Amino acid sequence: MKHYESIPAIYTQTGVSRFDGNPLIEALPPLEVSKEKILERIEFNPPKFTGADRTKGDLVRIAELSRIASVIYPFAEYSRTAANATMNLREAYVARNPLTPLGQRRRTLIGTMTDEQSLSASQLRSTALGQTILGVTGSGKTTFGRRFLEPYCVVIEHTEYRGRPFMCRQIPVIHMNVMHDATMLSFCIQFFDAIDRILGNTHYAREAKSIRRIALMALLAQKVATAVSLGGVFIDDLQHLRAARSGQAEIVLNFFSQFIELAGVSIIFAGTPALGPVIEKSVRNVRKMTSGGATSFPLMGRNDPQWSAFCDALWGYRIVRNLGPLDKSTRAAWHNCSGGNPAFTAMSFLLAQRQEIGSREVVDSTAFERVAATEMSFLRPAINAVLSKRQNHLERFDDLVFKGDLDDLREWVGREESRTEGSKIDPEFEQVQHAEELSKPRKPRVKARSKSGTGKAHSKTRRPAPEPLPTIAPRI
Repeated sequence: MKHYESIPAIYTQTGVSRFDGNPLIEALPPLEVSKEKILERIEFNPPKFTGADRTKGDLVRIAELSRIASVIYPFAEYSRTAANATMNLREAYVARNPLTPLGQRRRTLIGTMTDEQSLSASQLRSTALGQTILGVTGSGKTTFGRRFLEPYCVVIEHTEYRGRPFMCRQIPVIHMNVMHDATMLSFCIQFFDAIDRILGNTHYAREAKSIRRIALMALLAQKVATAVSLGGVFIDDLQHLRAARSGQAEIVLNFFSQFIELAGVSIIFAGTPALGPVIEKSVRNVRKMTSGGATSFPLMGRNDPQWSAFCDALWGYRIVRNLGPLDKSTRAAWHNCSGGNPAFTAMSFLLAQRQEIGSREVVDSTAFERVAATEMSFLRPAINAVLSKRQNHLERFDDLVFKGDLDDLREWVGREESRTEGSKIDPEFEQVQHAEELSKPRKPRVKARSKSGTGKAHSKTRRPAPEPLPTIAPRI
């Protein structure tokens, strides 16, 4: 996880009337003046190789090739995705302004909620939004998330706002991943560990691990998010939910929706088409996940101007000694080797140079053909499926193609949905309290036995409710 620097709050007027007078919004990095400025911030070009670099020894030059992996190209899809994320992080704080009576009441209610009250707090209004980024493996979702959110990965220390004392610690955003077991327990523990690492303590993780019920742990996550004034969460690898045991994926998705509604935290989801079977059956969750916009990061065709521009940007990072032209045949071989996948495009360029250093010392169509037949041969079935564009071939790889009802979600991509529902918790909302029951291992069925269990899962005995957390996080 990126190191979070603690910085003093510096308040900047946004020019947006609904953001005025909200210290949690005005302390965020200033709004860029245009989408183009956001792309300029995201773009990163390390120093290019020089003639002196090309005279170095073979192994030194091979080691220098890692520089290619740090190139970040500002793809067109990043523009709208970044604009949506910029707004969603701020919208999360609109209903949570700690200086208004409504915002103060909200913090108090969440800080004192008990297990029984957690799903009946209909008086809480949320302005948080869900945003979804869809794309095949290697299309740039994680790269975008890390680069765009970099200025927000800080701890903002508030002490005074407009002449009034205001002691508060604010974490604008955190990064998380859906773990391979895809359980609520692993997600919650990861959340508390992340907050503790950022703040430099072990308070929240220790308290969470002392809780036996997942429902109480989920409630604690809402309280912690409020205590540290968390604005957003970037959740990567959402497709791992497909590995969840029966019922768990739906529980986790319901928790995310509840986190948006009750904790008031915006969530940016990133996943591959493999998440299709997980979310296509839950219209409510899809609606929540795309309420703040959705974007698809597609693969690039051979004649796509954006792919040509990306290749041109990478072409300047050659450390082989013979600098030939990037001609039509070289471009064609490069695309055939990578399938138009951004990650594969950069990787094949790096591997082509690695093979040619100490040998022919040139990157051309032959170099890419050799890489395709050797070091990238394990990816050939998937790349060939992409190049063929045949549905029956693509369906062999669930990370490459959108299936079933998820095609409907692609039609919604780019369309922001207005929030028309009220602040009441929707009656169709699946109760997170039942998560711990479904998470328990199921006993195999045994014929000719009348007793199926001990009934402990239905015990009326409750653990004492945890002490309410303070509405302001403790100082480091």
